[in-house]
Amino acid sequence: MADIFFSWDEVISAVAGEWLLPGTGTGVSCVLDDSRSVRAGALFVAIVGELADGHNYIAAAARAGAAAVCVQRQPSEEDLAVLRDCGCGCILVADGLTAFQELALAHRRRFPDLFMLGVTGSCGKTSTKEICAAVLGQRWPGQVLKTLGNTNNHFGVPRNLLRLTATTAAAVIEMGTNHPGEIARLATLVEPNCGLVCNIGAAHLEAFGDLCGVAEEKGDLLAGLTANGTAIVPADAEGLDILRRHAGQRRVLTFGPEANADLRCQYLGRCGDGYGVELTWRDTGESQRVVWPLGGEHQAKNAAAAVLVGLTVGLDLKTAAAGLRQSELPGERMARRDIGGVHWVNDAYNANPDSLAASLAWFAEISKEAQTRVLVLGDMLELGASSERAHREALRLARRMFPNDRIITVGPRFTQAAAGMGITSYPDVAAASSLAADLKPGTWVYLKGSNSIGLAKLMPA
Repeated sequence: MADIFFSWDEVISAVAGEWLLPGTGTGVSCVLDDSRSVRAGALFVAIVGELADGHNYIAAAARAGAAAVCVQRQPSEEDLAVLRDCGCGCILVADGLTAFQELALAHRRRFPDLFMLGVTGSCGKTSTKEICAAVLGQRWPGQVLKTLGNTNNHFGVPRNLLRLTATTAAAVIEMGTNHPGEIARLATLVEPNCGLVCNIGAAHLEAFGDLCGVAEEKGDLLAGLTANGTAIVPADAEGLDILRRHAGQRRVLTFGPEANADLRCQYLGRCGDGYGVELTWRDTGESQRVVWPLGGEHQAKNAAAAVLVGLTVGLDLKTAAAGLRQSELPGERMARRDIGGVHWVNDAYNANPDSLAASLAWFAEISKEAQTRVLVLGDMLELGASSERAHREALRLARRMFPNDRIITVGPRFTQAAAGMGITSYPDVAAASSLAADLKPGTWVYLKGSNSIGLAKLMPA
């Protein structure tokens, strides 16, 4: 078996469990919650989720070489027989997800000197996480761990914490939420010494009610900082007083285009092959201009937030800003592709009113020389009572910004909002599938909507 990741005593202590079948050897080589990834020596934690129940796969995990499985209910006699035949131990716990999280926390606490950055916000978390990792790479080249993709929930955060190694000097952990209390729980696992709130916007209002409710939830990241931690927040945040209250006596730094921001950013627009941002550090009055790959006022704010993180770990302004040039965004976030002479811009991973407004401004900038533009807007989800108004206002905004361009909506919410506006609407992606065939070379197409709407399927393969 590979090196021991947790001894049996460490496992039992972390999960507060009891043996149903004793394990062999001295411990486990890794901790996993996906039976498809199980390898020799692994501990497989069976979690009951919305879509799958890990207890249905404990026999498969044993056959794949698991040293033990962790369960929250008594296995069937058939499964126990497989475990015995494979020499696989079995540990009974009160709750599988809690056990998985507590193992991740135990591992995180092996690295008390690690710089741990927690990132949350209503939109732009994944992009900002990537930018922060690029800046921190200036301080610790090749030693920065970051959340994989957008695995930012109660499953994903522990999975990322379990990836920490002795060579990790800094980690950037993205933290998402769609119900009250989730950020507070994630913060107890991450134990961040720096917390970044990208923004406070109209996302998941079904759960949080209004922007103050959003600020209370996001502020739990700041309440969960270590005693000497640093909070980084937008200078213009709705509910800034709420964020400051959650931060308590910890240091609070602000960013944004506002004159009172600790790190002020000015978006300069297109500059050669990139986009210009000027950053001014209020502490010293120093300014630094940088050209980097990402365009838009909203990305300039994200740049300022990431550079503030760099300043927090001791980088000077010039060095931190230089890290911005290494920034890259994951797929379906402002991703551009030319297919058959048509310029596709795929930003269809997530959408809420704030991210839509920011991205429309960015698309207007990059496509201003285009003769033909098509906006394809997919429904924005989980907006609660404000959903009808938000979709209607989004279309009005799009009409104002693109008065002579074609606007298409996909999804029942936008279809309802578009009534009487002369806008082509489709109930779903399948109904809009012929869109690509109607496009002429030279056309710019912008896709923006919540991921579950599936707008990316409209692009030719």
